[in-house]
Amino acid sequence: AFEKTLNTEVIIPKYYDVMGAVGCCYLAMKATQNKPTKFKGWRAAEFNFRPTSFECQGCPNLCEVIQIYENDVVIARWGDRCGKWSNASLSSEVS
Repeated sequence: AFEKTLNTEVIIPKYYDVMGAVGCCYLAMKATQNKPTKFKGWRAAEFNFRPTSFECQGCPNLCEVIQIYENDVVIARWGDRCGKWSNASLSSEVS
């Protein structure tokens, strides 16, 4: 019915169920081509990661800020609504 409506042959690839994932990966590859990434390698599961959290007292929101440490260095933060912590330089703490 679809071919008849479009008046063209419809080709269904063998791996049709993952075509969106393949396309997404292709677009990501093109977007990051010749640019450095933060990929830590396939052995990242063996690294010493430590999650912590704290309640920010900077405003009435009292956001719970999550931090991820790698070897005692903060490598990621999220959970704040205002961006005070997630937008801060990860190499130094914000007072």
